[in-house]
Amino acid sequence: MINSAQIRLLAFVRAIFLTFIMALSGVLLAPSGVAHADESQPTQVTVRSWLGSNSLGSKPTDELQVFAPTQQIILNIEVSTNTWYTAGTKISALEIPDVLVKRRNPFAVNSTVREKGQTWSRQLWEVVLYPQKSGDFTVPAVSLDVQVSGSNGEKQQVKLATPPQKFRVEIPSAELGGTQSWFAASDVTVKQEWQASSENPKVGDAITRVIEIQAQDSLSVLLPTMMTNSVNDAWQGYLNPPELVDTQSRDGYISKRKDSLTYVFQQGGDIHWPSIEIWWWNTKAQSLEKITIEGYSVHVKHTIASWLKDYRYVLISSLISALVLVFIVFATRRYYRTHPSPQWVSYYLAVLKGRWPVARTLLYKKVRSTTGNIVMNETLQSKKLQDKALLMQKQEPNRRLMTQLWRNIKRKAKRENFISKALPELDSINK
Repeated sequence: MINSAQIRLLAFVRAIFLTFIMALSGVLLAPSGVAHADESQPTQVTVRSWLGSNSLGSKPTDELQVFAPTQQIILNIEVSTNTWYTAGTKISALEIPDVLVKRRNPFAVNSTVREKGQTWSRQLWEVVLYPQKSGDFTVPAVSLDVQVSGSNGEKQQVKLATPPQKFRVEIPSAELGGTQSWFAASDVTVKQEWQASSENPKVGDAITRVIEIQAQDSLSVLLPTMMTNSVNDAWQGYLNPPELVDTQSRDGYISKRKDSLTYVFQQGGDIHWPSIEIWWWNTKAQSLEKITIEGYSVHVKHTIASWLKDYRYVLISSLISALVLVFIVFATRRYYRTHPSPQWVSYYLAVLKGRWPVARTLLYKKVRSTTGNIVMNETLQSKKLQDKALLMQKQEPNRRLMTQLWRNIKRKAKRENFISKALPELDSINK
């Protein structure tokens, strides 16, 4: 049996246990009371919007902001409530003339902040704008459908609208006033790659040029086209569709454009592709910058078919000339079989073969037929040539001497014929 002392001990332990349970229940139930006090407040939903050039880095301002054409402009829309969201926020479509509008990030950036004893839930949405020309622009009001929890715990539908906002777009530099193509970005990198089908290319082989542009805070459709399929006799180009990629990273929005053009060699020889220049406006440094993509040279070897194709006109002309020459030679030989050879041909053949008596005879005939003189020294006016003519008669001549005498006599004959034609009266006077 339990005595009175044991009963009193059990009662004491029970009292201590109940006191501990009540204290613990008070600690656990205290936050629930605070939350209940917040829920007792009326439901509030607010919206504000502002323009900026950086993702998650701009702050509202009342000043009129100025941007460059094609520069990225971010319309920030911030929705806040002192309760919590029970459904997704719907944002109406936005259209602005001469401005590209993109929702590049389909999700909002969620955060909480405590103000005046209340906890506010916030959603930050971004709509990206890319103006295409200079001028003044107005961003119209954007409507939002927001669903939050009411003070009584029921879902509450709220319609909001952002105020209209204005901004200006101007050409940032006088150097960009011409017709050159350019775009705006905060950072640009360019990569080039040549992919050849053979280390020693020949006609019929191919080479592919790949150029990739990566720009931060821009749009892929705004990046310039690097290559066009121009007409060239040295190669046949095949332009591949461009690869356009727009992504988002921790640093912001990144766009890529990859162009590739395959060249099939049609002719042999040296082929050169010129360099390409890219102009872009650095929105971070507020400066105009240029990127040069280096050109490329390659030597293409001929195949038999390509060599014949490239030089076909030269070959045809040479063949025709050779046939005409052969015909002339055969016709000449056939003619002189029945006719005497020209005097100069007989003379030079005699000199060439060393038949000096025949050469002397033909040389005297030339003197007589051209000048009418019998003595050669009377025809030659130069004392030096007269001495050489005497030497020819006494000693064995040489080819150089005989050729020089023949040309001198021939030159004198031409001079006398020219004088007689220019002054025909001299012939009648001499007679």
